[in-house]
Amino acid sequence: MRRPRQPAGGVRLAPPAFFLWGIPLASSDRAHIATVVTLLALAPLVTGSADGGSARQSRPASERPAGLIVDFIAVQADGTPALDLESSEVEVRINGRVRPVRSIRRVATAPVPAAPDAAPGAPVPFGTNDTIAAGRSFVLVVDEQSLTAGQAQLFRSAVEGLLPGLTPADQTMVVALPYAGVKVPFTSDTARIRLAVAGLSAQGTRNETGSDLACRTRQFLESLDGFLHHHAGRSSPLTVVLFTAGLAAPRRDAPMALAPGMCELLVSHFQRITVAAGAARANFFVAQPDDVGMTGVGWRESIGGTGYLGSDNPLEGIEHIAGATGAVRLPLDATGTKALLRVARESAAYYVAELDPERDEIFGRSRSLGVRVLRRDVTVRARPEITFAEPSRGAATIRLALPDLLASREPFTDLPLRAAGFTVREPGARLRIGVVVEPVDPLASLASVGAVLVDGAGGIVARWVASDTLGRPLLGAMTAPRGTYRLRVVAIDSAGRIGAAEDVVEIGLTSVGPLSLGSLLLGVSRYDTLVPQLHFSTEPAAIASFDIYGGAAGMRVSATLEVSRDLNGPPLVTVPLALSRADEGRVVATGAVPIGALAPGDYVVHGVIRLEDGTTGRVTRTLRKALR
Repeated sequence: MRRPRQPAGGVRLAPPAFFLWGIPLASSDRAHIATVVTLLALAPLVTGSADGGSARQSRPASERPAGLIVDFIAVQADGTPALDLESSEVEVRINGRVRPVRSIRRVATAPVPAAPDAAPGAPVPFGTNDTIAAGRSFVLVVDEQSLTAGQAQLFRSAVEGLLPGLTPADQTMVVALPYAGVKVPFTSDTARIRLAVAGLSAQGTRNETGSDLACRTRQFLESLDGFLHHHAGRSSPLTVVLFTAGLAAPRRDAPMALAPGMCELLVSHFQRITVAAGAARANFFVAQPDDVGMTGVGWRESIGGTGYLGSDNPLEGIEHIAGATGAVRLPLDATGTKALLRVARESAAYYVAELDPERDEIFGRSRSLGVRVLRRDVTVRARPEITFAEPSRGAATIRLALPDLLASREPFTDLPLRAAGFTVREPGARLRIGVVVEPVDPLASLASVGAVLVDGAGGIVARWVASDTLGRPLLGAMTAPRGTYRLRVVAIDSAGRIGAAEDVVEIGLTSVGPLSLGSLLLGVSRYDTLVPQLHFSTEPAAIASFDIYGGAAGMRVSATLEVSRDLNGPPLVTVPLALSRADEGRVVATGAVPIGALAPGDYVVHGVIRLEDGTTGRVTRTLRKALR
């Protein structure tokens, strides 16, 4: 591929002459300049699937026993979920013994809220199995009997701050313990959640004795234990936010010489919560008012050490419940609605580690759990104990068809995929979204592949099913009106494994004066043709290309490529773009991005167009470079 020569001035887009940065192109040269836009325009809109042919078959996962599942949360220093953890970085201990980690995957449950004062980073380069927002299950547990006058408004304000961060895939339940029970079952209707929270009231008293504190704590723990056992064996974690103004620590209800009273509070009451939380896969957050204080009753311990019943400090019970569940403690104050922002950030993703089962594996019994990540500046949150459910035997297998999988929101992860979408303008100004699909394993034998575009209301507006699954990458196209859509791609390989990847795509063009810019596309050059590529590693350069539409004959423009670390950061590399006229209404801008010397990571590639009057516009795509 010849290196283009940059002219002293801008580039004239004037037919019938064709210019590649000032170098006239012969018709034979123009014939060799092919862009992915042409490939996407030729991609058929079909509704059938194809056989994978004689491609190499993958080893079926059914040949090995099912692994044990351990889920945990890993957050970075800014409070957002950690990215791209590998199994070699994770250590899991069951009953104090290190267990080999077979595999690890990240499950995204919601878009990650930006950390406070965070600079805009690189946009997500493409969709993967991990970028599907599977949704969260929130349980708002209110200890009504602990709240006194004025404190109920604190948790109402905190919930009000959480509601804007919920997605349509999130489900929230409101529970008042120990007596009122479920006020609203799992729902995504924020109006119902708000109404249920507004109906809760403070039922506590400021003149509570130590015995009263122990009685209500025991009743609360017993009801919480029953609630968690009802949700044991879940397939996904619960995020439990417990609102309480104080709990008792373990204490007696009578002097040591006498029989225990009716409000005896034992350590075993808290230990049962530990077991139940592990069985229900419940991640706890404990929210408490800032003004929690001691009761007015003093200690009755004599100088000889007799008569001591236990502490009446309501903060000690909160510390016990936090320790029993591995909870994060959150303060509730009267400053606003930001108390639960940490809950929204940390629950946006979690990791699932798969362990190899042992020959004498114990099922149905709670065991201690410890998870450690070797990466610096990453904090792990895991429950203190875990209960592995015994694998079901002889369960019926339900095989879903491709249309059912496309309509689902399930994050199928057995077949890792990458997917992205690009806007292309057809003759007649109609817009089409081009689809690029890459299996992470290039040798994967795909049996069927399809994609859908989903609008904001959840409706499917366009479909595509591949007629040939042998291409690498797979290219498809769909037609839809301008707007923002969720692109969902599903693939099934010849072994029956299913993979789903999702990406948010914007169908539209970028205006620069009288010009319109299509999506920037990244790839590699093969036989003088741009082949789309989503993931880069050892390639010395990446080819960037986008279309320019409109403009008058003789218009002078300049075009460059800029590479930066984040969306608005200074450019690390600036290279010129070559412009070539593809047809009467379209010019293609193409340039090579040197990436061989770049460290692994995400980089933002900008295609910048400047008009003679200074008007500037740009299109952007994130390039991801990995070690392999």
